[in-house]
Amino acid sequence: MFVTTRRELLLLLRTQPGITVNELARALSLSVVGVRRHLDTLAGERLVERVPAARRSASGAAHPGRPASGWRLSAEGIELFPRRYDGFALDLLEDLSETAGPEVVEAVFARRTEKVAAQYEAALEGVDDPREKARALAGLRDQAGYLTACHSTPEGDVLLVENNCAVHRLAEKHSVVCTMELVLFRRVLGPDVEVTRESHTMAGDPVCCYRICPRDPE
Repeated sequence: MFVTTRRELLLLLRTQPGITVNELARALSLSVVGVRRHLDTLAGERLVERVPAARRSASGAAHPGRPASGWRLSAEGIELFPRRYDGFALDLLEDLSETAGPEVVEAVFARRTEKVAAQYEAALEGVDDPREKARALAGLRDQAGYLTACHSTPEGDVLLVENNCAVHRLAEKHSVVCTMELVLFRRVLGPDVEVTRESHTMAGDPVCCYRICPRDPE
């Protein structure tokens, strides 16, 4: 029952942003207290946010006036609904490859890698210990949707494990995505460590795993 109610509540917030608690209660046949309890839970998950309510006429159309308090989905909440970023991106890249050539597509990915690397380097500024930097990098990748974890090995190395590929469909069509990921890690972690890929989802492995260890002095 809770799952169904939660879905219906989220759908109402998606289709009627600014809807009030009383309106939600009527639409869901719930008490105001029950609706507030659901909203409190969703707000704690950062899926909804309070906004001025849209005033509506008897026909249901919004009209101007002094706003009451309403609710809508947050940016995170909107992402719960189906999105087609990957299909759109694939179509764009296919068109770009056909019109400008595959080398241009590779240049686009390389440029994107440079931007992400700069963002990561700024976020990791001041973190000098290689193991701590690897753990901090794992945290950044986790925030990006890769379900990333870090593990220490008996040898003193660090394994960075990505349990989800956030760009799986892109990587299936463009292997340069995976190449650039390795380039990204090596640049961000710096010249004092060696980064090697030990398992790869595109090769049939269940996860992508990178071993990070001190580089042997030359």
